[in-house]
Amino acid sequence: MIKIQDDIKQIINSRESLKALATIGKDGKPHLVFKGSISINDEGFIVYDEVIENSQTNKNVLYSLWFKKEVAINILSPEKKSYQIKGIPVKTLINGSEYEKHYVAIQKRHKDTDLGAVYFIEPTEIIDDSFLVQKAKYEAEEPLYIHLDRLVD
Repeated sequence: MIKIQDDIKQIINSRESLKALATIGKDGKPHLVFKGSISINDEGFIVYDEVIENSQTNKNVLYSLWFKKEVAINILSPEKKSYQIKGIPVKTLINGSEYEKHYVAIQKRHKDTDLGAVYFIEPTEIIDDSFLVQKAKYEAEEPLYIHLDRLVD
């Protein structure tokens, strides 16, 4: 498992960060949703609390767990730092003491909300998707890809 750096962990665990989860269903259709219930635990797994048991996201993440398919998570900090993290769901909880801790935490934030499952995603790749980082990368890789008007004064 790859290690997620501390600064990226802070962004993931921050309530102010936007977090999107992209999955693929068994029909091959992509599905993208914003999920505030994504965090990272002390072992380095991305933890995703799914609150709607019959949601398309839950079905897709479960499919990814069963068939070892990747999911993608994009996080965006208030300072516009963006990271894409790819990973494979490796475990889910639907009961037990650890599940109960997550359930109680969800109930504290949203009184009338259930918890369908807790997923543990093993990170396989981290990409700095911040605009300036990506721009510099592509300009270094292919410096001739430039609009001609930028070359003329």
